[in-house]
Amino acid sequence: MRRWLITGVSSGIGAALARHALERGDAVVGTARDAGTIANFADLAPGRARCLALDLSRPADIADAVAHAFADGPVDVVVNNVGRSIFGAFEETSLEEARELFETNVFGTWALTRAVLPRLRSQGGGKLVMLSSGCGLMGLPGLSAYCASKFAIEGFSEALAQEVAGFGVQVMLVEPGAVATRFISHGTSEAAERLPDYAFLSGSGKAVLDAFYQSAATSPEAVAAAIVTAVESGPLPLRLLVGDDLNASVAAKAAALAALASPELP
Repeated sequence: MRRWLITGVSSGIGAALARHALERGDAVVGTARDAGTIANFADLAPGRARCLALDLSRPADIADAVAHAFADGPVDVVVNNVGRSIFGAFEETSLEEARELFETNVFGTWALTRAVLPRLRSQGGGKLVMLSSGCGLMGLPGLSAYCASKFAIEGFSEALAQEVAGFGVQVMLVEPGAVATRFISHGTSEAAERLPDYAFLSGSGKAVLDAFYQSAATSPEAVAAAIVTAVESGPLPLRLLVGDDLNASVAAKAAALAALASPELP
């Protein structure tokens, strides 16, 4: 039986992953801000499921949550799943809005990872799963701040994977494409400022994204299943790309980057 620590189990990928792990007989400590999730999570698997209150934008609370998560013994898999987004052109996104986004997506993930690493090292290893995004591989208009936060996760996770490999700690970046959750409608705010020159983004852009996420996107259950399969299959790959909608874009970017290293260039 594996023991998991999964942040953000109220909905979406976090909720699907928690259910998937519990259905396989594992134990899960989840975190959430939603009081209903915290109260009812244990009912999913009495004795194997519990949920802690945690807001990753408040780093002072992270140490206590991690201590509670490890109180019953070693944790095999830590999943940094919490994240949010903001829709708006770069010029429409204020520095304050960008900082608030980074506080959750980057510094919250950073703080929780720093809190668990000493414990993973002392227990001889463990698996760190970082929820990135296709937006961590390429920039998309209207999501410049979100893309920047996920590029940051990609960069520090790549470095971290090399730093902790000798301690038996493995790191995997999960890069889903569009996932059929409430992430756009509920997890994505809009920049407060609207500039006429960016009307092509600021008008219907978020609504169009939301419609796609709710209809044609990959299911959160499929992402959860892919994560569990990777965890159970042996050493973690550095990257796990999930969603057919990313294939063409990733291939095009990879080809462009490969061309930069071509010996034919002057």
